[in-house]
Amino acid sequence: MKKIVLGLILFISSIFAADVFNDSTKIVADNKGVMIIFESKTCPYCDILKKDFVENKEMNSLAKEFNIHLVNIDQEKEYVIGEKKKKMMTTALRMGFAAKGTPNILIFDKHWNRIFQVPGYAHPAQMITFMKFVKGLHDGKYDTKDWRKFLNDNGVS
Repeated sequence: MKKIVLGLILFISSIFAADVFNDSTKIVADNKGVMIIFESKTCPYCDILKKDFVENKEMNSLAKEFNIHLVNIDQEKEYVIGEKKKKMMTTALRMGFAAKGTPNILIFDKHWNRIFQVPGYAHPAQMITFMKFVKGLHDGKYDTKDWRKFLNDNGVS
């Protein structure tokens, strides 16, 4: 019974996730922050993270400020990355970002500056803080050098 309920929750989450996650193989900024999430079909924390994006209202709202791309490490395919449209296969992309485990979350600003990399699951409070910082960068509230102070001031260290 638990498996049926969990399966139903994941199915419903995947329907709503279409509004949050970009399934394209073109990973672009389009004047937004970029988030690349390396995931695996056997990763329970990846499912929890995706569920957080769907169910947490603040995370879901902030997600609109980002192009969020899921990269399934179990599926080898070609991605086109960034302004230079560099082509990379899944394995090369993982190696390029040293994404060994899943989930592995990379967060870039709209200019493709890597702001954060989180190896592993990040609680919604952490994700919201990371996303607010990048949004603040785009709004001119912060400078990239302020990130450590911002995280400290917001309880993430």
